[in-house]
Amino acid sequence: MSTAVQKAVTELRAMIINGEFSVTERITESRVASLLGMSRTPARMALSQLETEGLLLKLEGRGYKIRPFSFRDLERAAEVRAAIEGVAVARLARLGFSDETAAAIERSIAMTEGIIGRDRLTRRETTVYQEANDLFHSTIAEACGNDFVSLSLEKISSIPIVAPGAFAEVEGMAQAELMRMTVGHTQHVIIWDAICARDPIRAENMMREHAGAPVRYAKLFIGSSYVDKLLDSGAITRDDELLSK
Repeated sequence: MSTAVQKAVTELRAMIINGEFSVTERITESRVASLLGMSRTPARMALSQLETEGLLLKLEGRGYKIRPFSFRDLERAAEVRAAIEGVAVARLARLGFSDETAAAIERSIAMTEGIIGRDRLTRRETTVYQEANDLFHSTIAEACGNDFVSLSLEKISSIPIVAPGAFAEVEGMAQAELMRMTVGHTQHVIIWDAICARDPIRAENMMREHAGAPVRYAKLFIGSSYVDKLLDSGAITRDDELLSK
């Protein structure tokens, strides 16, 4: 994927997750190109990529629309993701890992450590954090010795909030988002320490906590304004019994 397309995918994903599109509106490549200040080719490819990821639905004729999920969808998907990634880290702790795997995980941790040490958060830092977070999780999935882990996570990881690093910078909430990133970084360090110590139980338990509560973490660190924005856009539908928890 070219740099221009990757930039378009990252920025458009952030706009969707931040509720900047209504679920009822048609999203076209010409509009995306105008919003992102780029040509229509990377805009078109980004829309196609996000359709593949499950964030968008192709409309008849031209354009796409946001695929809505309910909070119950998110909770159930996160439950499955936590179980699968728990299996992955437990296997890695039991079976060991290569030097290449260790280098990738330690590079990811170094990248996130550089982000959380900053006084202020920009979209660039958010993008770097997302890349580092994806590197951490994908490395574990690919190195655990079970190909079905990556296959199972591929679909789940396309769901907003559930995917690793899914949150983008929220306007006016940079400090809260930085706090959430700090907690995520700390959990990565604990998971990696447990893997290195060949402690599969501790690694699995921490990964289940880390991967299994994205909605709760969103409410805790980002606040109800983020949830309300997603509800207002229609990207997420309401489950009152879950929102009240």
